[in-house]
Amino acid sequence: MLYIESKKGFIVLYREEYVSNTKIRIKIGLVEVEIDTPIESLERVMDSMPSLLDRVSSALASLPSTNTTNSTSDTPVVEPPEISIEKGDTLSDIILKIFKTPWGRSERRLADVKKVLEYYGLPYPKQSVAVTLLRLAQHGKLRRFKGEDNEFVYTASMELLNDYDTGVL
Repeated sequence: MLYIESKKGFIVLYREEYVSNTKIRIKIGLVEVEIDTPIESLERVMDSMPSLLDRVSSALASLPSTNTTNSTSDTPVVEPPEISIEKGDTLSDIILKIFKTPWGRSERRLADVKKVLEYYGLPYPKQSVAVTLLRLAQHGKLRRFKGEDNEFVYTASMELLNDYDTGVL
């Protein structure tokens, strides 16, 4: 993995050898874009990157904020996602179901995932949840990166969202 530091953020470039595509993830401030493209069109994509980032920033700025705050504190209220848990579901299966919902498209900390599991009556140990999140990120099902407070946050990967959109669960 190659990191290129800049004033506004960082760029992460990496290539998976078993796939003929190159994945590029660019994060500037709160805006992050991930592109999966064949190596042949990489230069053309990189040339159009500044205008793409401007458009994404503009689109995100026009959206209303999704965080609601509790009137008694500054802690965001976490609305648990609606999922169906089957008897044979493993912790990985349950976490993937959670991240396939719109709730999983936002950055979520370990504590957020643990609260949702507890909401469904599944009080897994913190270490078990942390290891499962890490393994799902290593297998490309989730994205894992450090948030603003230097704590790891997780979001649904493009692969997971594509599986959800195409009905492959």
